[in-house]
Amino acid sequence: MRDTKYARELREPAVKKWRGGSEGRIERLYVKGTKKEEIRFSWWKNGKITTRPLDLPEDDLVELFADAVAKNIFTDSFRSKLRSVL
Repeated sequence: MRDTKYARELREPAVKKWRGGSEGRIERLYVKGTKKEEIRFSWWKNGKITTRPLDLPEDDLVELFADAVAKNIFTDSFRSKLRSVL
């Protein structure tokens, strides 16, 4: 797993890949500056994070989110709160 000056990955990221070497990710990170665990939604191209937002169709978001749930990116507490919202 990646460990940079900014953050350390805590779980394998959820990934949705598209043609052309682009992918969306949901990552659980320990951010070193804030000393907090955080969730990052990110867009990657050719193996590098971009400085652009992750824009994707709802069907792709559901697929990416399902992968994040399967990989335990989200805590039980978060999933419980999300069920209440839905």
